[in-house]
Amino acid sequence: MTKQGKRPNWLLALILSLYLLLAVGYNIINPLFESPDEHWHYFTAQYIADHRELPAVSENYDEWLSQEAAQPPLYYMLSALIIAPVNAENGRSATTFNPFAAIGDASFHTNINRFIHTQAEFWPWQDFALAVHLLRFFSTLLGLGTLLCIYGSGRLIWPTQAAAPLTATALVAFLPQFTFLHSSVTNDTLIIFLASFALWQIVRLWLKGMSNGRFLLLGITSGLAILAKTAGILLLLYSLGTICLLWLKPGHARAHRSGTTQKNRQTLSANLLRILLPALLIGGWLWLRNWQLYGDITATEPFIRIAGGNRGYTLWQAIQESDGLWASLFAIFGWFNLRPPDWVFGMWHGIVITAVAGVVYGFSQNKDPRLKMERRFNLQSLSAHLHQPWSIAPLLALWVAGVYAGLILFVMQTEAAQGRLLFPAMLPAALALAYGLNRFRRRFVVILALAAAFLTSVYCLFFVVAPTYAPPPTVTTLPETAVPLKAALTNNLTLVGAEINTQTAVPHAYLTLTLYWQTNENPAQPSAFVVEVIGRDSKRISNLHSFHGRGLYPDTLWPPGTIVADQFSIRINETAVTPVLAPIFVGIAGEDERIRIGDIKIIPTTWPESAPSSPVQIGEGLVPAQITLSTETAHPGDGVTLNVQWLVKKAPGTDYTTLVHLAEPGQPPLATGDNQPLTGQYPTRAWADGEVINDQYQLMIPDDLANGRYPIWFGMYDSHTITRIPLTVAGIRQPDDSIQVGVLEITSQNE
Repeated sequence: MTKQGKRPNWLLALILSLYLLLAVGYNIINPLFESPDEHWHYFTAQYIADHRELPAVSENYDEWLSQEAAQPPLYYMLSALIIAPVNAENGRSATTFNPFAAIGDASFHTNINRFIHTQAEFWPWQDFALAVHLLRFFSTLLGLGTLLCIYGSGRLIWPTQAAAPLTATALVAFLPQFTFLHSSVTNDTLIIFLASFALWQIVRLWLKGMSNGRFLLLGITSGLAILAKTAGILLLLYSLGTICLLWLKPGHARAHRSGTTQKNRQTLSANLLRILLPALLIGGWLWLRNWQLYGDITATEPFIRIAGGNRGYTLWQAIQESDGLWASLFAIFGWFNLRPPDWVFGMWHGIVITAVAGVVYGFSQNKDPRLKMERRFNLQSLSAHLHQPWSIAPLLALWVAGVYAGLILFVMQTEAAQGRLLFPAMLPAALALAYGLNRFRRRFVVILALAAAFLTSVYCLFFVVAPTYAPPPTVTTLPETAVPLKAALTNNLTLVGAEINTQTAVPHAYLTLTLYWQTNENPAQPSAFVVEVIGRDSKRISNLHSFHGRGLYPDTLWPPGTIVADQFSIRINETAVTPVLAPIFVGIAGEDERIRIGDIKIIPTTWPESAPSSPVQIGEGLVPAQITLSTETAHPGDGVTLNVQWLVKKAPGTDYTTLVHLAEPGQPPLATGDNQPLTGQYPTRAWADGEVINDQYQLMIPDDLANGRYPIWFGMYDSHTITRIPLTVAGIRQPDDSIQVGVLEITSQNE
């Protein structure tokens, strides 16, 4: 073998080895059943291993199998064979659901875990944990087979160019979603492999010629795909359609490779039967069984019924979910609730855009030997065009379109806008991307794209998935930065202390807290705790109801006497009224007692525009930029509103109370409206330089106040010492440190 011949082999081995390392890493680091539907897939396989029969869906279905019991059974049958030697009887009893799991919502930073994970899952794996990991390894091997099919198809299309097949293989191997999926227990991995294997066969038939053996193998593969997932029916139809096009192709007028049978004796019907018969022999019994059980050969009706029922979406509504579908093609983890940083998607978007640009450039230059047109396109002879080498591209594109159309029809019925369901079309997509990237003359474009792809997968493994499911740390003493509380609560729990890690937030942003818990005796059942953030007018603007440790580490698992440092983030409601210094309360769910652990300052995203500067200043830097009365006349018993806009040039750092008096000059007040700014909900100790605060004060007119014109006075005093704060106008200090801001005319009701 030449040096050039050896190079693709070791590069392929390197790509596959890196894929295996990544997949094994996800297998080990991602806790059991923290992949979509993984527990249902596993327990369906376990059911077959235990009962030696296929499950059936009834009205009172087994919730541990859920809708997967209605799925085609091949993946579960193979999985049952793999785990049959393992004693996994404790699987259900060792699996504990997290009742607070935030499924399908990546905006939450807590309760991402669907399950509570215990020592039963840890190394060395035993019993059901061993069985789950074995099936995850099985999925990884199926992914390896898919990668080989992608590489093999690329070599068939570009027999003299190893770069494009290697690029296609590496792009898929380093795709975080592909690697994550193939480290999970799921029947998707089998249909992805079988679809890729069938596409490799179709590419070979299209480019290398027909034979009876190749037709039979494609039929067997299609039959197995029918037993793997409902998408296998689409694969069978696509295979039959391809044979019809292949029959029109003039290049196949020659004899088979055997040299014994001429094409004029191979009728189209015979070729179709060589695919259809083995497919029906392998998969037809399942359709009959489904018809007998459900009156539906595909068992789609019971699947959708258990999954929540037919939601009756229109085509446009289903297409509108393509945004989530696109994102989950690249990297959405957990139960669709763990999203990596935006730069991960940015890198993959960059790869796709670069590849698309390369495809456009390649077609415009028309230099690739496999895609070069020998004549201009016209509609005179379909057969002539099928003979062109570039015809493999639209043929594979038809499969991509078919898979997408099938998924959209499915999304119209149930929530299924998930990128993994497009992975049966991964092979054509990868080849197209590889073609585009390799159109650029400079090799660094491909190298940079593959390096970026690999980086995203490694990053997602170690910096997205791993920390998300890591239990909180334990400490022996309370850190100096925490506020000691030593609050004894129910279930032998003590809230030792708390730390508010986020000092200032805006609506829709996250607030991070660290609560320090301790127990001297583990309870029989886990304790849930609650966090409440109270905003303006005592309205709750954020809350959390959860087990400890972001939902991962309930108190039943704690070492007694150890302090658990539980840090988590919760989101402030988008509708929270600002500004406000919001108190934070913590308690045990089901109990009335709440412990105030501190306050969080919540400010608007942008402060209001300030009124023109005023010569009035209170203290060292508080400027009442604008003061207006809601009315200039009032009746006894009425309320009058004083509107004030504060411009903070220098924050006081302590609490002030605003003085609002209705009084004759030098006389005691006849009415007062003294209060802290915003009724004490945003006190001056929380103010910061540059803030603009719209404030209001209420002045109640006494019922017995005589008619007349009364001045209204304004100022501030220290809330603790009741000492007036110096008030100046144009730098001149005012008598009594107050100014007149208006005159209110009082008239009786009958005047």
